[in-house]
Amino acid sequence: MRGTFVRLLGTPQSVLVVLEALLVTSGCIAAIYYSVSHPNFMPAAGISGIAIGLAFSFIGAAHIGGLYDRAAVLNFERTCWRIAWVVAPIFGLAVVATGALAKHTNLAIYPHRVEWTLVLTIFWFVCAILLRIVFRNALRSGYFTRRIILVGSGRHAADLCDLAANSHERFQLVGQLDPSAHETAPVQAGSFTEWAFLQRVSEVVVAVDTTDSSIWHALSQCRLAGLTVTDYLDFWERETRRLSVDDLSHSRIALCRGFSFGYVGNRLRRATDICLAFLLFVSSAPVFALTALAIKLQDGGPIFYRQERIGLGGKTFSVLKFRSMRVDAENNGVPAWATEHDSRVTVVGRVIRKLRIDELPQFINVLRGDMAIIGPRPERPYFVQQFSQSIPFYDCRHVVRPGITGWAQVSFRYGASMEDTRRKLSYDLYYIKNRSFFLDVSILFKTIGVVLRGEGAR
Repeated sequence: MRGTFVRLLGTPQSVLVVLEALLVTSGCIAAIYYSVSHPNFMPAAGISGIAIGLAFSFIGAAHIGGLYDRAAVLNFERTCWRIAWVVAPIFGLAVVATGALAKHTNLAIYPHRVEWTLVLTIFWFVCAILLRIVFRNALRSGYFTRRIILVGSGRHAADLCDLAANSHERFQLVGQLDPSAHETAPVQAGSFTEWAFLQRVSEVVVAVDTTDSSIWHALSQCRLAGLTVTDYLDFWERETRRLSVDDLSHSRIALCRGFSFGYVGNRLRRATDICLAFLLFVSSAPVFALTALAIKLQDGGPIFYRQERIGLGGKTFSVLKFRSMRVDAENNGVPAWATEHDSRVTVVGRVIRKLRIDELPQFINVLRGDMAIIGPRPERPYFVQQFSQSIPFYDCRHVVRPGITGWAQVSFRYGASMEDTRRKLSYDLYYIKNRSFFLDVSILFKTIGVVLRGEGAR
């Protein structure tokens, strides 16, 4: 789980999460202790539990708000108002919880101490901003920037240069060794390792398939000297959080870590999906009723829209959605991608798409076993046939249940072309390879953020 946590947020952001969690916890403990007059208000363990719970709430809300995205950390103005947006409800909850607990235990809370609690809240907010400023300056100064050397050339080298240029100071390419230029002048292991240390390199990325023993000798010496030596595709996956479809092969899938689907894990995942789908279905019943009424009043047409999709194992099922388009949207019988400002979308449909309400009936698909809460989006048979012929490994999406939300949906915009589909597949394959409890939780948080910001809907 720790490895997944660091891989998702990146090492610098992981450090920031820990520091802010400690800051929230200490701030909550100080506020509770100071605002309640009685020294034995409740056991220290209980107060610590409340503080830790509020810290988790803050981290979750900050994750939903995108506060741990590297671009947000580097953008001070964006960070300030988002922290304020997160802090207000969390500390409001802290004050309410303190008052309720004190009333329950018949303890007095002095007004001036409540004022001091607000002062502590403001003080904490200032500390949080200062922490973010220090962290942003550390990122910009290159304190967390990893210096790497590439062993390889060609397309991989060009792709890595582009990735470094858009990495927001995550890493810097400081050197390149082209093996083809050393066929007549073998690489000296000692000199290469020495050069790497002189360049203050922390990682060597290998994008070469060669039988030149001098190259591999040099790389092994780097590894033994304490440098990290990483395969190019592993590095690409870690930094982009997606798989390179162009470089994927059957041998790599067979030999790499991941793509593990244990029986017990699958059963637990399915049980969790059923519980979540049932709770969300029941809690959203008022929204169901209002949406159904609005659709019916608009044009008198059917409330739900059923459409054939491809699911687990390539089997066809009928997905259920609130109808957001005109009844005659596909009268010609030819499936078409939704486009931006699609004229087929109704007025009500535009609203429910923006808020993702049209997806709510899919909780029924989850309960039936057709779908999961998280997974690749199910596609229509017409498009699946096209994609399978044009995009390698597209059918690999069908080894898991399709989901209402997923890594591709929260990581990339709405796909409306073959190239977009290829890009989204790279995210879907990353999820299938690395799926875990922490990744699922991260996707759920990101999904809430996407819905609140109204991003990606058409």
